[in-house]
Amino acid sequence: MYPTREEVDSYLAKMRKRGERTLSLLGQYNDFVTAVNTPIGRELLADLVREHEGLLDKISGLGATDEDKMQYQVVRRLLLAWSSKIAAFENKVQEIKRAV
Repeated sequence: MYPTREEVDSYLAKMRKRGERTLSLLGQYNDFVTAVNTPIGRELLADLVREHEGLLDKISGLGATDEDKMQYQVVRRLLLAWSSKIAAFENKVQEIKRAV
């Protein structure tokens, strides 16, 4: 999953400043992606997805309360933020691997 030290060195030699920004982003999201890939992280993500599905069913069935709608908005924002971080991390890892 992660690039090797040699891949990172090669990428930095080719990309210079842009490469430094890429590594900075990887560093920012590394702890998050590592946490999500633990058994507890996967369980938390699965719980969030199940909560999203349940609230979406209530909303689409027109049986949602105002509280359900507010909870849905929070859960949706969390899912979007989490998936955005994971995708950005994976994209940068692949960018490094493609550049080598």
